[in-house]
Amino acid sequence: MGKRVKTILLLAAGFALTVFAGDLFVPDGKVYEVPAVHRVPEQDQGDIQAVFFDCLDYKGSPTRAFAYMGIPKSSRPVPAMVLVHGGGGTAFHKWVKIWNDFGYAAISMSLEGHMPNEKGEGKIRHEYSGPWRVGQFDDAELPLNEQWMTHAVSDIFIAHTLLASQPGVDADRIGVTGISWGGILSSLVSGIDSRYKCAMPVYGCGYLYESLGHFKNVQTESQKFWDPSHYIVKGSVPTLWVNGDSDAHFSVNITSHCFEMTSDHAYLNIHPRMPHGHQPGWAPSRVPEIYAFADYYLKEKGPAPGRIVKQPSGRAVELVYESESPIESATVYYLNEPITYRKPKNKPDAKHSSPGPWMTLKAEVNAEDRIVRARLPESCRTYYVNLKDVRGHLMSSVVVELDKKTEEKLP
Repeated sequence: MGKRVKTILLLAAGFALTVFAGDLFVPDGKVYEVPAVHRVPEQDQGDIQAVFFDCLDYKGSPTRAFAYMGIPKSSRPVPAMVLVHGGGGTAFHKWVKIWNDFGYAAISMSLEGHMPNEKGEGKIRHEYSGPWRVGQFDDAELPLNEQWMTHAVSDIFIAHTLLASQPGVDADRIGVTGISWGGILSSLVSGIDSRYKCAMPVYGCGYLYESLGHFKNVQTESQKFWDPSHYIVKGSVPTLWVNGDSDAHFSVNITSHCFEMTSDHAYLNIHPRMPHGHQPGWAPSRVPEIYAFADYYLKEKGPAPGRIVKQPSGRAVELVYESESPIESATVYYLNEPITYRKPKNKPDAKHSSPGPWMTLKAEVNAEDRIVRARLPESCRTYYVNLKDVRGHLMSSVVVELDKKTEEKLP
């Protein structure tokens, strides 16, 4: 599958795949058909239902995905969210409940053949499990229909189809968010599934082969087949890219790159010192921008997301922004070196490396002209700028990497 071809049609294991010129994955048309659903009432968590739904066959055998699905009571159809877990994750009823409390229907499904116990905890393999994730696309040399990504992406398509078919759900107002590996998957899907009205990938994104963190090992052509960078440039779904500035797995430069390649329909949030995990990636108190973004695009509620219309580029920082919500402050986060991953000096046995620590510099906000300015120290080599509005929500600039010889002055 590593070769570039015009069109290939694969008929195997009971389903078809189409790979077009440039080796872009397109799922079988069956993912748009409402799947058979198998209730598991003993696994329900309050008003949130536990179900299995039919997925694509794997090596000639039928597979199913376990999911939690919740629909809040309403006199009219409600918007909805597809929730995509990360590595080590599974279906999370708590995540569904958060979105239900915000007035959204939601589905969270296990993409690695797991189901929880009756308390909604743990991960148990079941008899209809399909393939599971192997490292970082380490199964990329297998036939396409045997690769985990084929099934994970297809399961997300099917989950959307299922959720959209539910009474009480507005099929024209569905978004997707994913965390870590779920960020990889949700960003990829947002580029090829135009049914979505918004997407919010957290941590995971495209250009993995440019990552300075844990995903820097994604380098072979077979692995790159699945890199979201190939897909996001084909889409137009409004997207909020979210990451921390020191994430061990996905270095912030690749999040910035994804934003730059989709900037006509995308927004960027870089959270200082944001820890990596499911809880930090969905907590409304930590990432309120995700819920505000969904509200705007799926409910037409609240101010439009702020946008930096002129990005900073040199040592004399100057950016121009648009924001319906007044900007309260602006901060430059900078490094005196290129983004460099290393083990912390005080934690030489740490599992992962990270950059930084980032230093801060207060920037000047001209609210009347909507301009932010700052003068960087001569030692600065890398920076980004965060604008904070009166709600405490962030709007981030691209990550700027300076040449040592950069010498600019404010006009």
